[in-house]
Amino acid sequence: MLADMRIAVLGAGMMGAATARLLSRRPDVELLILDPDGGRAERVAAEGGGLSATVGIGDPGLADALAAADAVAACIPYRLNLDAMEAALSAKVPYADLGGLFHVTLRQLELDSRFLEAGVPAVIGIGCCPGISNLLAWVAADRLDEVRSIDIVDGAIEAGGEFSIPYSADTILDEFTHPAMVYEGGELKEVPAGSGAIRYLFPEPLGEMEAFYTLHSEPATLPDTIDRVQDVRWRLALPPKVAEGFRVLVGLGLASEEPVDTPSGRAVPREVLRALIARLPAREGPPRDAEVLDLAASGMLDGRPARFLGRARFAPTREGIGAGAFGTSIPIAVAARWLADGRVAPGVHPPEHAFDAERFLQDVAAEGVDLEMTVETAGGA
Repeated sequence: MLADMRIAVLGAGMMGAATARLLSRRPDVELLILDPDGGRAERVAAEGGGLSATVGIGDPGLADALAAADAVAACIPYRLNLDAMEAALSAKVPYADLGGLFHVTLRQLELDSRFLEAGVPAVIGIGCCPGISNLLAWVAADRLDEVRSIDIVDGAIEAGGEFSIPYSADTILDEFTHPAMVYEGGELKEVPAGSGAIRYLFPEPLGEMEAFYTLHSEPATLPDTIDRVQDVRWRLALPPKVAEGFRVLVGLGLASEEPVDTPSGRAVPREVLRALIARLPAREGPPRDAEVLDLAASGMLDGRPARFLGRARFAPTREGIGAGAFGTSIPIAVAARWLADGRVAPGVHPPEHAFDAERFLQDVAAEGVDLEMTVETAGGA
């Protein structure tokens, strides 16, 4: 079967590789893998049966490379999202990414008028969270008459409990250092990273875990897209050794981007840490992690207090993609296909405005995500 669409995956790291492998499930998709590390791009392209090019953010040839695609899935560090959007806009190719960690998200939304004028659609933050979390919030708003509060908790574990890097180390470091944003009482508030800790009971195999506030994109968009919502809170629950390990690294100053003097000369602590993390050996054997995303929305239905619970469970895939990487990459893989198929309107959209939420979640479930959505009302279900 000849491919009906060519999708460019920008970035051949953990999430880009997972996204490419998931897109390769589809015989109607031809892959184009773009990465400044040509060898890495070639390896990912070979695994997915696609093409590759040695090109990255800031390269003058990026827009030309993107112009050959029907959509681009940007699986890159969030700080590069704006540059990637500019390249996609120049190439007039539909765009999706994995999120902008609140502040970059707000700056991305400012590009809406330019994408509208160019007739190009862009979906920002379509991973697990943000992404599936936003779509579950939209389903809650559709199924309830009124939503007053939204609480999102995402948890993950690794069998054996050892220290690991579940996603971009830079993003985790920023989550542990930058003030978090919560929306309470109809106002955005800045709170310390790691504050608001609660004990949260996930289904097995996660069990009870500590969940705490980190900077995230859901509070950047949901207060504007969900009518009359007064509270939007996001919490993260990492495996204890991962959370403890990153707290130690931050406490030692290794998250800092300010140069320090050393006997060998000046060095940037975070750059040193990045280099050391890049040298960590790849984990051997099949992945053994698990992830659960819960969204609880409280409001009213038929004149009675009501509560919506949306739950997404992720497990390792048949291709050997870990649960965490699968949960993040399958939404952008589905989104890229929707974009390439012309199913998203021009402009810059958060996920809850880009798609028919119910149908998109059905497509995600068809790819192996375990989804549950229930509504309970006072006095009965």
